[in-house]
Amino acid sequence: MAVSAVVLLGLLGWGAKSMLDSSFEGPDNHVAATDPRVCPQTEGNNVSLADATEHFGLAVPADATSLAFTATAGGLQGESDLALRFNTTPADLATFLTASHFEPSDATTQVHDSSWFAYRSGGAALPAQGPCGLTPPGNSTMVYSQDGPGYARRTSPRDLAVDNTDPAHPVVWISGSDL
Repeated sequence: MAVSAVVLLGLLGWGAKSMLDSSFEGPDNHVAATDPRVCPQTEGNNVSLADATEHFGLAVPADATSLAFTATAGGLQGESDLALRFNTTPADLATFLTASHFEPSDATTQVHDSSWFAYRSGGAALPAQGPCGLTPPGNSTMVYSQDGPGYARRTSPRDLAVDNTDPAHPVVWISGSDL
């Protein structure tokens, strides 16, 4: 009986040590080591761009430029988060919006992401902010969108912002987060 108690205490001690050791390690950032598009100012990038865009139902244009992102999965519930920015063409933007099931963009759409600062008429313009400019600016050329009708992943809402300052090269921001 005493041997069983010693073994049980040993297993409990080993489990507690393992849990504490893992909590003092830095976040898993392995994707940043292999993908230069990961924002270097972020941590916890443990999901590839392909996996993150698949999870959030996004069809990023193959010719997108200036692409930067951060994507994580984990937490207590295993939730995923994605912040993504890229430049594209008007034609590729239209294809992206349709393929990714976003509602038509406009300046009055309210977004879920509380860190985004939607421009209000007459207000001060704000530059892109956050790590790698992954938080969109607030200015009079911005339009916003959310998940369109029929988008099946309502537990993973997505917000979209598009800056049309240069209409030939719109800049797109996406924020996705599991609820």
